[in-house]
Amino acid sequence: MTVRHTHASLPTEFRSLYRLFLRANSAVVLHHSPSKTQVHRLWRPVFDEAAFKIHRLQHHDVCSSEQINIVQWLYTWHKRVDHTLSLLATAAVSRGLAHKITRNLKWLRQNHVLWVDRLYYSHKPFWKPQLPQNSAQYQPYSLPTPGSRPDHILRKNRKMRLFDEQCSNAIGEVVKMAEGRHDIILGRLRLKRWQQEWSS
Repeated sequence: MTVRHTHASLPTEFRSLYRLFLRANSAVVLHHSPSKTQVHRLWRPVFDEAAFKIHRLQHHDVCSSEQINIVQWLYTWHKRVDHTLSLLATAAVSRGLAHKITRNLKWLRQNHVLWVDRLYYSHKPFWKPQLPQNSAQYQPYSLPTPGSRPDHILRKNRKMRLFDEQCSNAIGEVVKMAEGRHDIILGRLRLKRWQQEWSS
């Protein structure tokens, strides 16, 4: 298991739990490689956050109050991971509600990647060495004249983007409420800044 920090001091039980989690997710998607990639990326931030807490707990300058908070956080995290493993085990052997939830989470992440790429990454300027430094592609775009057709299109696109963001935020709130009610973890969406990620 590779995390944001070195895992040399991570407990063996933690790494074993992560591997168990990956195997459970793989069984849910019937070991389909593209789907496995999506669910692995969905759950990876969950374990990265826990690994960060463990490393912080092992640090020599952690104070007693912070230590108590981290221990409580890890206790709650382990309890939620246990409940989530039960959900995944049910989803792997049946096609009921648990399976629908995990399937929808996979599609949610995949669509989120495509949405971010289309609205934010695809319009970012990239350096092209074959162009001169004063190329028009390197110049800032001018705003359209107010009231013109390009201005109308720009405003319409901004409203659609805002609507999409509000819908995404609403779905995120529903996921958080489900996590809190059933004491589970339904993954995290995380994309690296300024980096395209092509969905499998």
